[in-house]
Amino acid sequence: SDLSLQAEPLSAETATGMQGQIGDALKQVNVQNITSTGRMVIGLTQRSMRPWVTDFAAPLRFTKPSDDWAVRMRTNLTYYKGNYAAIFFIMVIISILTNPLLLFSLVLVSAGWGFLLTQKAPQTITVGGKALGPFEQKCAMAGITFLAVFATGLSSTIFWALGVSTVATSIHSVCHTTEFHIVDGDEFGAPASEGPGQA
Repeated sequence: SDLSLQAEPLSAETATGMQGQIGDALKQVNVQNITSTGRMVIGLTQRSMRPWVTDFAAPLRFTKPSDDWAVRMRTNLTYYKGNYAAIFFIMVIISILTNPLLLFSLVLVSAGWGFLLTQKAPQTITVGGKALGPFEQKCAMAGITFLAVFATGLSSTIFWALGVSTVATSIHSVCHTTEFHIVDGDEFGAPASEGPGQA
């Protein structure tokens, strides 16, 4: 015998409750989790950065690589990971600041999300005769954000910054000597008193 399964439509109360739960989850993820994650990433980057002038960019510590280039790269990518991450973020910031349309769009989008996610008492707004509740407002803002990302070239800006920082990181990591590194055993899998060896 054939079985015919048909889902019952959601009641208005159930649909409203689901929208509220999703909206609360979105608010918690965007405000609490993203903020804490951002602070954690910034903190880790700052703690792992080495001195810029006396270590990272010291002219006397650059030599022409030979057969040890792979060892240098592997060691330096770990040792200077904080500096390399900072270079990437700096390139992204420079790209944004030199693109007025992208900068203006990011300010507007950030202001919109900040307004929606920090409201103590979310209110319904009317656009074109249609009432938009908190859930619909977040969905609309997500669509605006999606369009802004592609219209302003944010994705291409990030990929450009990633490409430039990757080239700079590769050149630095193979040309920077490693014999002066103060090695952390947690990073290189060796006791703290040992170094990666002269390269």
